[in-house]
Amino acid sequence: MRIATISMFLLTFTPTGSLAQARATDVPRQIYGKVQVLDGTTFEFIKSRQIVRLAGYEAPQLLQNATTEGVTWPVGQVSRAWMVLRTLGQNVNCAPVGRDDNKRLIAHCFVGETNLAATAIAEGIGYAFNYHNEPPVPAYFDIERKARGLGFGIWSSPDLSPPWLYNGSPVSGEKSDGRAPATQEGLPLPFTVTPDKALSLTQVQGG
Repeated sequence: MRIATISMFLLTFTPTGSLAQARATDVPRQIYGKVQVLDGTTFEFIKSRQIVRLAGYEAPQLLQNATTEGVTWPVGQVSRAWMVLRTLGQNVNCAPVGRDDNKRLIAHCFVGETNLAATAIAEGIGYAFNYHNEPPVPAYFDIERKARGLGFGIWSSPDLSPPWLYNGSPVSGEKSDGRAPATQEGLPLPFTVTPDKALSLTQVQGG
């Protein structure tokens, strides 16, 4: 995909001027190539060894489990496996928007015309989420509300804790109503919605 196509997507779904203001001199405009998936949100480019985290997206932690209609399944491992299958043998095209507190690049990434974060959210693989001081992607939250209403993936497990509240405990770590306690007000948690029609391909693809 040409960098112009990626830029058009970013201008559509990010606040005006945020990219130009936030881009540091050590943040490349584009990274392209094969990747090694590290977890559900992060991968490393094989040749450049640059580590990239998807912007506006968070996936369950690797050790998390979910329960759907009495069936327990490794939701964290599923989110990582989903990303592996989407990128295996494919060139990933990323447009970085900055760096996080750990100096990892934050980027909008595509395989062909497919926006990885938007597609994962639409299929219930992970959450629309922006960390402090990182630009939100409003379109992702719209996609998430539809996935939640349809009960896709993570939304089929009512007791699943969102990853930013998960503490790793096999007892208490998986029991939550998915809402932040009073001390964590302001987190961009999804709204309750009613079931909606299935998403079209154009709603989950970038470009």
